[in-house]
Amino acid sequence: MAMQKFEAQVAEAFGRKFVKGNIPEINPVRCLGCGHCVALCRKLGPNVLEIKDGIARVARPNNCISDGACMLACPTKAIFLMSQHDPASPPPAV
Repeated sequence: MAMQKFEAQVAEAFGRKFVKGNIPEINPVRCLGCGHCVALCRKLGPNVLEIKDGIARVARPNNCISDGACMLACPTKAIFLMSQHDPASPPPAV
């Protein structure tokens, strides 16, 4: 079996490595604007989200380490991670 090598962007946080590539997608109907996701993301370091017009929004997508902490912090499950890649031309599988 031949081994293939793929390159991926990696972020290091909390003593672990995360493969970057997914960013939070926020459902504006479910978002209460409570700010739990924003506070946790800011506390952990990436500082990707902010509240704008009463709804959490992705303000700095390039900072995202794709750890999913914002999803876990959301009491209404309004956040899920979406690939930042075009579905028509996805990156090679790892």
